[in-house]
Formats: sequence, C-alpha cells, structure tokens
Amino acid sequence: MKTYEKVFEFLTDPTKETFLKCRELVISDPEYDPYSEDIENLQDLLNEGKFEEVIRYANINILLSPRAHICKYFAYKELGDEKGRNIEMTITQIIFECLEKTGEGTKKSPYIITRISDERDLVRHHLNKQDVSQNLVKDGDKIMDALTLDDGTQLYFDIKDPYQRLAFSFSKRNGQAANNEGITDKKKWWKF
Repeated sequence: MKTYEKVFEFLTDPTKETFLKCRELVISDPEYDPYSEDIENLQDLLNEGKFEEVIRYANINILLSPRAHICKYFAYKELGDEKGRNIEMTITQIIFECLEKTGEGTKKSPYIITRISDERDLVRHHLNKQDVSQNLVKDGDKIMDALTLDDGTQLYFDIKDPYQRLAFSFSKRNGQAANNEGITDKKKWWKF
C-alpha cells in the first residue's frame, strides 16, 4: 500500500487515534513542508480554469489539507463530476471533524494541525468565524498559535511539528546555500 493510500485510512475510521496515525505518516515524510506553496498553486490553477490539473495535483503536503480538498471539490464541480465533488466534500468534512477531535482549541488542549493553513481553514470554512490576530505562544514544551476571533474568543493550535520542520528546513537551506558558495562547516587548517 502506498503512503498516500495509508494516509487516507482514517476516512473509514475517523477517530482521533487513526487521524493522528495518518498525520504521522505525513509529517515523517522527507518531503513534508507545512509552509509549502501547494495551496496557493492549487488556487492559482483553479482561478486559471485548469480544473483537470487541480484534480491531478497531489503530494504529501496537501493530503490532509481541508483547503486542498475544497479546491478539488470546485474543480470537480466545474467539470460537472458529481461523484468526484461528493468524494472531495466528504474528505473535507471528515478532516474537519478529525481536526476537532485532536483537542478542544484551548491552551491546555490545542487542536493539532498538519499545515499552518489548517488553522484558518478550520476557523473560516468549518466554524464560519473570522480571525483578527495570530500570536505564537510557547508554554513549556508546547509551541502553539493562538488565533483571536472577531467575537473575542481565542483558539489554540499545536504547531510544534510544523514549527520544528520549519526550523529544520531553514537550517538545511542555509547549509545548502553555504555549500553552494564553497563555504563548509569544516574547520580550515589555518584556523586554530
């Protein structure tokens, strides 16, 4: 069974445990990038009317993204494919339900997300609310985003994994840039 197929196992048993197990497959993939431009790419393709390309667009970074599946829903809708549209809406709804099962949205029990865009997807597309500000909160070993909503309430999101991946990506990119410039971390023989 391919990784992509394993990621969707939670659809047949949408519990917190199965969702987090499937999420682990995504975040442990070497290609995982919680800040990738894949969502923007999908939206651009959708706006350009490239509906078949939207449907074919797939990688590890969008598998658990509600917005990616919403984009695919609209692509299927534009192509008149009712079955595809229904499948994408079902996937989107189950992802939202599973995101809600990961926590309570409180500082003590934040929602666990895969992509940073999942925060706003949950707030805007599922809870039908608007966020007005976002703050990074570190509490012990927890790293969270706190979104303040237009009604004054706050929702907390566990971003430890995306945050750590971002730090890893930055150090990896900086290391590659330094090596491309001929700079290495090795100590030169003339430096004591």
